[in-house]
Amino acid sequence: MLDLKIVNGRIIDGTGKKAYAGDVGIRRDKIAAIGDLSGRESARTIDAAGCIVAPGFIDMHTHSDLSFVYDRKANGKLHSGVTTEVVGNCGIGVAPVREENRKLLIDYLGTRLIGSIPVKLELPWTSFREYLNWFAANPPTLNIAPLLGQGVVRIAAMGFAKGMPDAAELKDMQRITDAAFAEGALGLSTGLVYLPGEYSSAEEIAELCKVMKPYRGIYCTHMRTESDGILEAIDEALRIGGTAGVPVQISHLKLLSQNMLGKTELVLERLARAERSGIEVSYDIYPYTAGLTSLSACLPPWIFEGGVGKMIDRLQDQAVRSRIRREIAEGLPGWQNFVKSAGGWQKFFVSSVRSEENKHLEGKFITEIGELQGKDPYDAAFDLLIAENGRVQMNYYAMQEEDVITFLRQPRAMIGSDAMSLSAEGVLSFGKPHPRAFGTPTRLLGRYVREMGVLSWEEAVQKMTGLPAQKLGLKARGLIREDYYADIVIFDPDEVSDKATYTDPKQYSEGIGAVIVNGQIALEKGCQGEVCSGRVLSR
Repeated sequence: MLDLKIVNGRIIDGTGKKAYAGDVGIRRDKIAAIGDLSGRESARTIDAAGCIVAPGFIDMHTHSDLSFVYDRKANGKLHSGVTTEVVGNCGIGVAPVREENRKLLIDYLGTRLIGSIPVKLELPWTSFREYLNWFAANPPTLNIAPLLGQGVVRIAAMGFAKGMPDAAELKDMQRITDAAFAEGALGLSTGLVYLPGEYSSAEEIAELCKVMKPYRGIYCTHMRTESDGILEAIDEALRIGGTAGVPVQISHLKLLSQNMLGKTELVLERLARAERSGIEVSYDIYPYTAGLTSLSACLPPWIFEGGVGKMIDRLQDQAVRSRIRREIAEGLPGWQNFVKSAGGWQKFFVSSVRSEENKHLEGKFITEIGELQGKDPYDAAFDLLIAENGRVQMNYYAMQEEDVITFLRQPRAMIGSDAMSLSAEGVLSFGKPHPRAFGTPTRLLGRYVREMGVLSWEEAVQKMTGLPAQKLGLKARGLIREDYYADIVIFDPDEVSDKATYTDPKQYSEGIGAVIVNGQIALEKGCQGEVCSGRVLSR
């Protein structure tokens, strides 16, 4: 007897093959049968007439490392059909932790999206295994697929020291990396526009990638820049992957610079050339034309040397402020100059702050804040960083939709929200987050499949299921196939859509009929159940 039967739907299995009519039978946590199951008894049946039955969506790029620590039922992603979140992206994460540098890491997390939750951040673990065991003991709603952040490794070994590691420090980082992969990491991520990634050389990163090669890990990178120097940044990423002999995953591929808009063919040729040379390379992308970053990331990298406290001290020095103004305006090479690339402070608006005193600034552009306070935009930004101890997140407009569409259409493209799991209620309902936290998969399906015809239903589903599962090496995940784990989403192709906007982002998606995680119904008819059946998906 089956535990659950899904009948009358059209199955898109995640391989890219055409949809077909069929039923899906589930026993315990696995798919037990596919086909005409009218003669099979089941404890429960879901009628999926008029709907598509697909593998649960895998969000290839998230920052939900702490979301489920503070709310096991964080549900913004669940309402959009996600069943697995890949955490530890952009070089930063929450484990492993060295006691002597614990405060440095916690303070830094507060300046990044991952640590923007309005709570006192605590990391009740030391090793990577202890972090994963925390989820095993406190299962979340969704599955967690963990990457190891290179920045976390460097902070553990070197704090926020600038420059190349010496031989002993590099050996220490290699030991930390090896331990994390032995304990379950799926890949190594870098954030080379953030600290301490900006301090790291390609050679240093390649040495860590060599450590993970025996574990069949992948190299996921937020590249050195996505602006004018993007081609050189791609070359660096591919050189690291080629040197270490590991697959490369480029994070949230985009063109930020006003000088590069429309030049997608240059990027795609670089990637094709790498494929021809034998380097496995793919990428993830979010279907939006605005990005999100921390306000501190808009400053030159030297400002962070020594940690967050040193940054705050420096920002109170008028000579330092003058130097930052000059370096942003002149567009000095060697770092991701977000402000100049996007076209100025008028493109950046506050997503979230920590203090109640500045909550009224959420949703306002930096230029607006400057006008309200009688300051120029630079001083408004500097003063806000000081007041919030660096804990300010920003949305910014920089991309064009034609480029997004071109990148979406490529066969190696996958989908990642670049967002943390949030909620419309509770501790995770703070700020004015980027709408991608609530609508990435449903925006892809509603806007780019149904409305614009950029992708077929089968192509879109594959980019969120089979492709990422294969890239990550997830066993028996990502497909509707017998003996695979029953992570399944049922959606109405005529109704599925994102509702979240930049001005009103905390709105759940529509058209998702049910979400099943490891055989358990987590969401049905818009209502989340009490079940928390997520698991850690380590290699």
